[in-house]
Amino acid sequence: MQQIALILACLLIGIILRWTERMPDSASKVMGAWVINVALPAAALHSLRGIEPTGRWWLAAATPWIGVLLAIVTIVPLSRGFGWSRQRTGALLLAAGFGNTSFVGLPMIAAFAGNQWLGLGIVIDLFGSYFALSTLGLVIATLAASEHFDWRFVIKRIITFPPFIAILIAFATDFLARPAWLDHLFSALADTLTPLALATVGFTLRPRDIAGHVSPLILGLGFRLLAAPLAILLMYLALGQASDPVAKVAILEMAMPPMLGASIIAMDHDLEPELVAIMIGIGVPLSLFTAWGWWTLIAPL
Repeated sequence: MQQIALILACLLIGIILRWTERMPDSASKVMGAWVINVALPAAALHSLRGIEPTGRWWLAAATPWIGVLLAIVTIVPLSRGFGWSRQRTGALLLAAGFGNTSFVGLPMIAAFAGNQWLGLGIVIDLFGSYFALSTLGLVIATLAASEHFDWRFVIKRIITFPPFIAILIAFATDFLARPAWLDHLFSALADTLTPLALATVGFTLRPRDIAGHVSPLILGLGFRLLAAPLAILLMYLALGQASDPVAKVAILEMAMPPMLGASIIAMDHDLEPELVAIMIGIGVPLSLFTAWGWWTLIAPL
């Protein structure tokens, strides 16, 4: 509950800062830049230390990738059918395709499955959500924000993307001894991710914008909170593994609300930031109930 309270409090702080006009309109860009260039890389360098996925965990780690691909094949045709813009489609793919498998997902795992499964949650987050965001997510954002597609430009964006660089450094240096002060530094910088990312979302959130985004909001959150976890449940049922605790944790992680990092990237690329903010503002508290519903369904399997 402590982490959930922090999430809701940071959202509220961002809303209050906007409402009281204590920060300029450009503040969201500054806070978002810190998240992408400092907090996300620090989180990778801190959390990837000593992680060793084994056995069935690899399929669980692949589920966020599967979720993003399902979002593409589902949302893109529907967006075209509705006549929505490229920017709106990109915003939906980022906000609905990537789940918050860390700051909401890990407390959910502890609450429902138990602390012994937090290691699996971290593997799903880092090798699944985080790595997919640093590659496929950046491709989606770049394509949605630009009228012209240039593979060289996209590849350059990926290899110069600070979180992606941090992942490579973390893998390459994992065998090296690390002084305690450096671990503390990475941890302290990573701890700024949740407050700043959520405050940025709250600062961008305007309740009056809901009226103009009802249809994409329903589609995005419907996919994120209902369709995506259902797809992973059906996958594990087809494999005959739905009763495996690893599968249950993977399904629970897939039921998480929009990922903060993906949402910040969408905002940084100016992909309908109002829609993204609303999806998080509504999706986070709503997921507390839908995740409970999913766990109630899969726990007896």
